[in-house]
Amino acid sequence: MRRPPSRFLDWLSAFLLIGGIAACGAPRAEQAPAPGPVRDLYYGEVLFHFYRQDDFTALTHLLAARDAGRVPHHEADSELLLGGLYLGYGQHARAEAIFERLLAGEASPAVRDRAWFYLGKLRYQRGLYDAALASFARVGRALPEALAAELPMLVAQCHLASGDFAGAERVLAAWDAPGNWAAYARYNLGVALVRLGRLEEGAVLLDRVGRMGADSAEEKSLRDKANLALGYARLQVNDAAGARPVLQRVRLRGPFASKALLGVGWADAATADYAGALVPWLELMDRDLLDSAVQESFLAVPYALGRLEAHGPAVERYQRALATFDTEIGRLDGAVARARAGALVPALLAGDEPDLARWYWRLEQVPADEDSRYLYHLMADHGFQEGVKNYRDLAALSRNLAEWRERLDTFAAMVVARGAAHAQQLPAARERLSTVDLEALRARRDQLARRLAAADSTHDVVVLAADTERDQWQRLEALARLPELQAAGNEALRERHRVLRGVLAWELERRFRERAWRAGRSLRELDAALAEAGTRRAAVVAAEGSEPHRFEGFAARIAALAPRIDTLRAALDVELGAVDRQLVALAVTELEARRQRLASYRVQARFALATLYDRAGAAQAAAARSGAQP
Repeated sequence: MRRPPSRFLDWLSAFLLIGGIAACGAPRAEQAPAPGPVRDLYYGEVLFHFYRQDDFTALTHLLAARDAGRVPHHEADSELLLGGLYLGYGQHARAEAIFERLLAGEASPAVRDRAWFYLGKLRYQRGLYDAALASFARVGRALPEALAAELPMLVAQCHLASGDFAGAERVLAAWDAPGNWAAYARYNLGVALVRLGRLEEGAVLLDRVGRMGADSAEEKSLRDKANLALGYARLQVNDAAGARPVLQRVRLRGPFASKALLGVGWADAATADYAGALVPWLELMDRDLLDSAVQESFLAVPYALGRLEAHGPAVERYQRALATFDTEIGRLDGAVARARAGALVPALLAGDEPDLARWYWRLEQVPADEDSRYLYHLMADHGFQEGVKNYRDLAALSRNLAEWRERLDTFAAMVVARGAAHAQQLPAARERLSTVDLEALRARRDQLARRLAAADSTHDVVVLAADTERDQWQRLEALARLPELQAAGNEALRERHRVLRGVLAWELERRFRERAWRAGRSLRELDAALAEAGTRRAAVVAAEGSEPHRFEGFAARIAALAPRIDTLRAALDVELGAVDRQLVALAVTELEARRQRLASYRVQARFALATLYDRAGAAQAAAARSGAQP
């Protein structure tokens, strides 16, 4: 029996050696504004929401602040942040227009470098690799540290994605990668070298990543992927002895375990150790059938049994494979029907928090229904994940607009209530104003100011005396005019009068400057109070005529916003339908591809089973002929 073709092995090898870092999740630099002093309050408020990971609020507040001209000291930085937020929400055209506008102006080197970086990253995400490389080449030395660490990896990814493995090698070989980037750089460089046919050179790097210490789940996955890539690369050149120990380094409970088990089995089979190959393949058969490696194990196990001349068990295994494939194809047909009926996306987001997410949102859980096992694999697809993000954001925007539509009714009621309150309170305000004679108060103030000025110029200490002191001074002056005080024999009385008058005059003189200063301050406070009263009176008089028009203006703006929101909601509904159809198409394509693969495996199983029956029949016929001969 010949070895059946392993289409999975060929496909997996190409995927591992072409996918590079884009498939294994490299560290991501936060697209945050460069640190620096905040000179505009509204820009600081936008940054507050941004760093709280409330991107939608940051975006809307930034648009409002820029429209009102409230960020004059952060014009370039705010525009760069706006472009980054647009980019995060998938608004590539708007983001690109902003970056190109920044680059066309007189921006600072730091702003220009970040703009070139984001423009290159945008073009890379859109598959414009040559244009992305041209943008990255314009980046200078003013890039923030986090973005500068990411730049060489993006350049290498552009080369890898466009098939320029030599270019990727040049970039990665010359890059002194910092921190966690070093492991990803070695992995990608190893991939590039293998694709260039320099297996042994690439193997050194992949082996180093495959043996590295790993603490985080991300590092462990990268280590497993490096071992898997190296193992399948060696299988491709028929180096089964070198592939087996490398594949055995992959964790049995990691995301690449099934593929590693399949590879270990083919490594054993390549050395004719079919009994050894059965060990990982039988383990593989107990795993999730959605994994293509598990599906292939249903053919690999009876193939190995056949090579071991265990034809009976091989037939049973092929029959089991056919039954399993038929059952799974039926489930896939049902899943395709439900997806086409429109039940896929609503079920997918049934348990999700309905808020406007940050750009790197990922669905954490899928619904517990009969299609959930397929949804896990669908969500692993980047295009489907992005589509779900778009659908979710559009649905959240629709809810947001619905909430604002309800608020408009509330605002309209508030305007009506405020207008009625204004009309009700206006007569009482007019009556209170009529009881206040500001002109008389100003005249009284001028009179007091003149008295204070006169007392200051003549040094009249009595004018600023307290009431009791003024009364005492007047009484002493009256006593001085009595004839009895001037009569002979009253020297003692006159002396007492002189002492009392001197003591009081000394006290008045001592406190005159303080009282004059306090009187001046009180006069200034009175001026301020009169000015404020005049301003408020003018405001009340002006409001009497302007407030009704102001309320009418608010009512008109609210009335104008309602149809705009209704139009936006209608457009969102159309876009939601388009995204839903796109997701359904992606899901159906993926599910049908799985069905076709199972159908192909079913054909192989039927062919192998027929071959076994033919051989068994031929063996029986040969035995019968040999028994009939004398």
